[in-house]
Amino acid sequence: MGLFMVCSTLTAQEKKSQKFWVHEDMVKPNKAMEYEKASKAFAETCQKHAGPEAHFMTMSTDDMRYIFISPVENMAQLDNNPFAAMDEALGKEGAAKVWSSWDGMFTTHKDYIINLSHELSYNSGEIMEEGINYRNLTYHYIYPDKMKEAKALAKEWKELYASNSIPQGYRIYTGGMGTEPHLMVVQWAKSAAEFYAQQEKTRETLGDAASELYARTLAVTKKIETVEGQMRPELSFTSSSTMADN
Repeated sequence: MGLFMVCSTLTAQEKKSQKFWVHEDMVKPNKAMEYEKASKAFAETCQKHAGPEAHFMTMSTDDMRYIFISPVENMAQLDNNPFAAMDEALGKEGAAKVWSSWDGMFTTHKDYIINLSHELSYNSGEIMEEGINYRNLTYHYIYPDKMKEAKALAKEWKELYASNSIPQGYRIYTGGMGTEPHLMVVQWAKSAAEFYAQQEKTRETLGDAASELYARTLAVTKKIETVEGQMRPELSFTSSSTMADN
């Protein structure tokens, strides 16, 4: 699987932005059940043996991606192995067996960095909340020379939402190492049905102002991709000491 996650002891709210290291597997549909079983076993192994440096949140998407997300304070932190304590406890053979658990279950995998922008996000809330697991991810791939303009438009969206007291929040992530220039808008709800009902109310409230702003947003966007998924707390891991720090 090549999972490489690290933990930040600072809360995201203390910073203007927060970097996240992401590992993404494109899972073979006929291997999804086995993949989930291996991922759950890995999370349980972490509960027994991993130290406070290990921390990851897991999301699965409707297009068969499994995405593991972990905060990092800086790029230098990527040189450390957050699972060193677990690997030592398991021994060389035991650790090798764990890390090979997903072999043959995915077609591709990749690692990259994204940045959560608090400046551009609105009513962003906690990344993981109990019972709020549905996620809608919209990727706006931006023309390289239009990123400054895209961020300015994102600020206008935030102002529009705030001036109309829209209750539904969103988080905006910008691309980092290993990604194309983009802004990713993440929204959440208890279910897809609740999300789309909220969206309809928001569109009615914002009206023509949103239509005009959306047209200007499309002018700087070369491609849009929307993905739906679920946060998977049972496949995630946060050590007790990490939770005490945050």
